[in-house]
Amino acid sequence: MSTLQRSVLMAATLATSALFGVAGCADDEPAAPAEAEDKCPSVSMDGLFGQWIMVDGKRGDHTHRFEIRADGPELWLVDGGFTRRTLKGEKRQKDYVFTEVATGRRAAAVEAGEEGLVRLFVEPWKQQCSLRVTRVEVFRKEGKETERPAPGFKEYLPFPDNVAFNFRPCDGPLFLGDAAKDRSIAEKQLAAGGPDPAHPLGEAIPVGAWSVASEDGDGTCSYDMDLFFDDRPMEGRQGLPASAVDGEHRAWRVDAWSAPYSGNHHFEMWRYRTCEGGERTLIDTRCLEAVLQ
Repeated sequence: MSTLQRSVLMAATLATSALFGVAGCADDEPAAPAEAEDKCPSVSMDGLFGQWIMVDGKRGDHTHRFEIRADGPELWLVDGGFTRRTLKGEKRQKDYVFTEVATGRRAAAVEAGEEGLVRLFVEPWKQQCSLRVTRVEVFRKEGKETERPAPGFKEYLPFPDNVAFNFRPCDGPLFLGDAAKDRSIAEKQLAAGGPDPAHPLGEAIPVGAWSVASEDGDGTCSYDMDLFFDDRPMEGRQGLPASAVDGEHRAWRVDAWSAPYSGNHHFEMWRYRTCEGGERTLIDTRCLEAVLQ
């Protein structure tokens, strides 16, 4: 290649580079599309922890609600009425799978194939800013599982912040009437299958539970309780002191619990311990779905 040809080629190359450089800085170059605003950031695989309520059209149904907790993860399900269940979860690519953890009589019935476990598939649904929940019943037999799906799916929205309802599953029994006042009667009811739920309605129903004092904690700590009726806190019935220890046992009793309504109702007692220099700590929850007549 001659010196003249080389000079022409170099000039052409520089001119081409300059042309593209100018074109790249032109004012009329189309801008990159802006990312769409996320109108419901809580509806996501990492943001669904919290409390949710089932909706049907424009109405919420507080008897069907759940709380998803990051620890586990775990789901506390209120499954119609006052029934509560604990479900353990597994995170997948696009949803979570939560399966009920059965205990006691129910666990035995599941193992015998007489009852099924609840399993929920929970998926963030961005189009509706809600969760889409599919429910199945899981039956076990000879080491194998069979799923029986319910038709369709249910929609859940964030639970309102200004409405207080309990979600936590119960840890132990609560007693009404004479069984609330006499531990021997309560123990006979337990031996017969569980607390007697039937009681006349009234303004002064005895309600109580029993605990082993040493299992509650140090004797120098103070003990009190919060009361809830039909899953909501009772006004003025928070921080009530527990009764004195009698031998090995501590009584947790309210002699005048107002429940002047017929039908099925939920009595609930949260037991707490507070030690010197420490925070108030939840011991457990005691519950009973009663039938008031």
